Amino acid sequence: MILFFGAKHTEAPVFSISNPKESIIKFKSYYIENFGLKTALLDSYLQFKTNVLNDNPLPNRVLTGKDGWYFLGNHYNNLFDDSFGNHALSLSELEIIKNNIKTIKENLESKNIVFQIVVPPNKHRLYTENLPYRLNQNPTRLQQINSYLKKEIDFEILDLRDTLYAHKESEQLYFKTNTHWNDIAAYIGYYKTISSLNLDIPVTSISNYNFDIGPIKRGDITEMIHIKSDESTVYLSQKTASELVPIKSEYHHLHFKNPNRKRKLIMYRDSFSNAWIKFFNSSFGETIYFRDYNIKPDIIDKEQPDVVIVEVIERQLSTVLLSL
Repeated sequence: MILFFGAKHTEAPVFSISNPKESIIKFKSYYIENFGLKTALLDSYLQFKTNVLNDNPLPNRVLTGKDGWYFLGNHYNNLFDDSFGNHALSLSELEIIKNNIKTIKENLESKNIVFQIVVPPNKHRLYTENLPYRLNQNPTRLQQINSYLKKEIDFEILDLRDTLYAHKESEQLYFKTNTHWNDIAAYIGYYKTISSLNLDIPVTSISNYNFDIGPIKRGDITEMIHIKSDESTVYLSQKTASELVPIKSEYHHLHFKNPNRKRKLIMYRDSFSNAWIKFFNSSFGETIYFRDYNIKPDIIDKEQPDVVIVEVIERQLSTVLLSL
């Protein structure tokens, strides 16, 4: 079959009166596989599924939660299952993770560099009550990893879940239509991370920031199902002009200097760090951010940081740690 895009598609399944449920499943799979996000019909299909049938149009990718909340599905590294501890790591995987971290930790400690791994939690673990359904709770992969690391090499990953949970009743911390946290959650995570380093590093008070309300930049979850987001959020902006000097500003490499601070930070990070970079810049004399997890010894030797932080969102944690 050839449609108006000129691309060849597989034959549509034949509808079976004797087994309509299976036929509907086959048609749904056929539609997603062959039309993807390319045809003009997709908007109508997604809107019909959402507004008329009250159904998740792409249930393995997007979960429609309660009160306007949206969550990623299991398509993303078995995210939903892992949030309830139903996708455990094997012993061999835990050993690989332990050895990878041990090598980095020992190398940095030999140079008197403080090393920390920090994990913003999956939105599912912070706003479980807004999920469309729940599973029985077992230890998550992060909890598995931490238990193993503490026992084997006396190392603990900083899980920000409990810290954020303590503030969730007074502040919305994650976006409803986006996978990420907002500026308030990022500040809370920054404050906790600096405190965990046990160094004499100044923490900028949240009172130094204006609280500005504005639309979120994009609803990355709702974009998948072609729903426009009108969500607004709080943005924190400095009340006084910063003396920060940008040295490099590239997607994969950011570099700043702050003449009012001491100490040097290198952070390996993902998009969650976008919201807290301004806070770390206010606490360190020099900050370097890499949008990857390739901790190169020659870079460490050249830059000689005081602190190395690996920030990774929980849903990607095991993948990242297995390849460090």
